[in-house]
Amino acid sequence: MLTCSRMIGWIDAHTHLDSDELFSRLDEVLHRAIEVDVREMLLVNSEAHEQSFARTMECVRKKSEVKKHAALGVHPHHAGQYDDELEKLLLTYLNQENVVALGEIGLDFYYDFSPREIQIHVLERQLQLSLERKLPVVIHCRDAYGLLATILEKQAKHWHGMIHCFTGTRKEAETLTNLGFHISFSGIVTFKNADVLREAAGTVAPDRILIETDAPYLAPVPHRGRVNEPSFVIHTAKRIAQLRQISEEELSGQIRQNFHALLHT
Repeated sequence: MLTCSRMIGWIDAHTHLDSDELFSRLDEVLHRAIEVDVREMLLVNSEAHEQSFARTMECVRKKSEVKKHAALGVHPHHAGQYDDELEKLLLTYLNQENVVALGEIGLDFYYDFSPREIQIHVLERQLQLSLERKLPVVIHCRDAYGLLATILEKQAKHWHGMIHCFTGTRKEAETLTNLGFHISFSGIVTFKNADVLREAAGTVAPDRILIETDAPYLAPVPHRGRVNEPSFVIHTAKRIAQLRQISEEELSGQIRQNFHALLHT
């Protein structure tokens, strides 16, 4: 059984409970989270279709000791699917109770599952929707931080949002926090060859840091290679507390304050 040395109340700022790997065993996943005192989560849809949106909202409504919120959007991997019908569906779900953010949206120039020009167009469109709806944004970015900053600056001078699963440099993190973003770190900070990322995690402003699992992906050491789940967020938390030379209690308090300020929860 996974245990935590002391109960201090963690938040998983980005997880995909609607995924097949986790949705099929939702009760046990939530139970294990409670066992290590994960008390709050932001649930994000995995796919760009109604089942994924509906599953996410079903997870939010699932009776549990864990407080759950939702962010809904169209990932850059699925930007090629974006059309008027999908946007209409998205807007319908954004009106539902407990939906507190639009995302994840963004750019992924590593996998390029959607053409880059389409990724850019769909990102810009969803950013505009977030401004119209006055919703924070949850952004995915891989191998495109410079362009992302340019797009963000073009549409607004200040943003309310989160860069999830940040994998950039200290300087890139500073650029994005200056635009108003929180920076969320995943289990990648525990990976062997992540020194540049650990530098960023150790230095990002205290009022801008968040932690996440991105479950079922990117399980941290010592669970690397397994299906990730929210209970594993404590391993990321412990590593970041070490990097920042603060106690786990202090880190937990910072994250809780930052999460609630970001999402107005």
